Order: sequence, then structure tokens, then C-alpha cells
Amino acid sequence: MWKEELAVFDRKRKLVCILLLERLFCLASLRAKLLPEGETPPLWQAVFCYPRGWVNTGSPHEEEVSVLFQQVVQTDEAIRKPDPIPVSSEDERNALLQLESAILANKATKSDLQMKELNFEKDDDSNGHIDFITAASNLRAKMYNIEPADRLKTKRIAGKIIPAIGTSTAAVSGLVALELIKVVGVCPFQAYKNCFFNLAIPIIVFTETAAVRKTEIRNGISFTIWDRWTIHGKDNFTLLDFINTVKEKYGIEPIMVVQGVKMLYVPVMPGHVKRLKLTMQKLVKPVVNKKYVDLTVSFAPEIDGEEDLPGPPVRYYFAHENN
Repeated sequence: MWKEELAVFDRKRKLVCILLLERLFCLASLRAKLLPEGETPPLWQAVFCYPRGWVNTGSPHEEEVSVLFQQVVQTDEAIRKPDPIPVSSEDERNALLQLESAILANKATKSDLQMKELNFEKDDDSNGHIDFITAASNLRAKMYNIEPADRLKTKRIAGKIIPAIGTSTAAVSGLVALELIKVVGVCPFQAYKNCFFNLAIPIIVFTETAAVRKTEIRNGISFTIWDRWTIHGKDNFTLLDFINTVKEKYGIEPIMVVQGVKMLYVPVMPGHVKRLKLTMQKLVKPVVNKKYVDLTVSFAPEIDGEEDLPGPPVRYYFAHENN
């Protein structure tokens, strides 16, 4: 039984995809409501440069889709879910070829296939703006099982939308540019400011920035959320070499190395001490064309029994930059 149900479901899925694509290109619903039989809406002529007199002959799949959706699929909870089987994509390829042929039949040139800017006007029923928004939004609503809206409701919602004014964007852009100038000029920390403003009141408030919080590891070694340590290796670079390099470069020896959820080195884990002689490329298994991997390290606490001390992320490069 499940094979027949799967076939019906697959046929529904393919036909619905074909029907939606055809309706996006033809807008049969707008044609039936607003225009003479077969004539293309003026909005689509303006935006997509359809030639005048282009006729939509409808979809040959509408009746078949309607019949399929009237069928009731019988289910049996006792039946085990079958293993997934490959489904041929021949129908999808045929549908794309049909759409491509339909587009090429219009004989549109490259200059015709350019988007054009239109001024939205909701009160002019002859331009098709509200009709397009209604059709497009209802197609999306149908896909996500959202209650569709009629033309009047769409028009009412569109009339309540308050456009964003350019002054706020200009103010934010200018304030950000000022801070970037301070960064380039290596200004002292006290020169940087936060800004809170509301141009409708209007009110503009500048505040001093707070220093980034530092996490102390030990012996004066600390890091912030902006810090990242880097280690450059080579082909025969072992895990022990990595640990020793971190100790020499940053003055503290890591006792644990983790890559995501994979534990590369935890001394208390059985067999992990033997990993010290393995190369980093064998432990990490780098992705093709990726030059580095981000690792997480931790350090031994000053007092036994306490939790391990966290460290900043360590970016390990598989080779030196000049290589």
C-alpha cells in the first residue's frame, strides 16, 4: 500500500510545483479578475517586458491537481516506515524544459529582461499593483498554510505601512564613519563614544564606552572576546609540537585541546597520551582547500581540584603563510 501512497504523494508534489511555476509566469488569477481573456497584466508587462498581446492559455495540470487532492490517503500505523528509495527527476527536467521553451517563445532580448523601478500606487486600480501584491502574498500564504487575504485587506495593510526615512540611516552612517576615523587615527580609548538618538523627539545622547572585559588565566596572562591566538605548523607538526609552541609563544602550557565536540587531547582519557606523537593533520583531518582550523584549549588551575582555566580560541594553520 505504501508504494501506491508514495506514488500519489510524489505525483502531487511534482504537479503542484509545475502549477505554481506556471502561475508565477502567467498570473492566471489576475488575468481572470482584471483583464480581457488572455491579456497580460500591465504590471508584468512593465516589470518583465512581456510583449503586448501575449496570451496565457492556462495550465493543463489544474484539473489533474484538483482530482489528486480530492483523494484520501489511507494510513496504517502498524506499517513500518519504508527505506527511502530514489525518485526519478525526469518529470522535473521536463517541466524545466517546458518553462524554458515558453520563455524563449516570447523572443525577449537581453535588454527586455531588465527589472524596472515602479512607483507604488495603491489607489490606482488600473496599474495592477495591489493585484500583484495580493496574488504573490496569497501564493506564499498557501505554501505555509496561512490564511489568505482578499484584495481589500491587502490594500488596507499596504496603506498602513510607514516607510523608513533616510535621515536615521544618514545619521547612523555618519556616526559610524566618525568612529572609524578614530580607529584609523589611533585615538586614545577615551575618544570613542556610544550614541543613542531618536530624531522624532529629537534627542541625541553620547556615552563613554566601557572597556572590554578581560578574562584572567594566570601569571598576568589574560584575553578578551576579541583575542585569538595563532599557531603555524607544517606537514610533520605533531600534537606535542603544538602544545610546546603554545607554551613558548604565550607562556602557558595547555592541558586539553578540543576541536568542536571532538576531544583531541585530554590526558585523563585512555590512549590520549599516545596521541602526542601523532601529526596534527592526522588528528584534525583538514578539509580540502581550508588552510586552518579553530581549536579550543584550556589550562591547568593554580590549585589542584579546581576547574580548568579557559583560554581564547587558537587558530592552527597547517602551513606557514609564506608556503
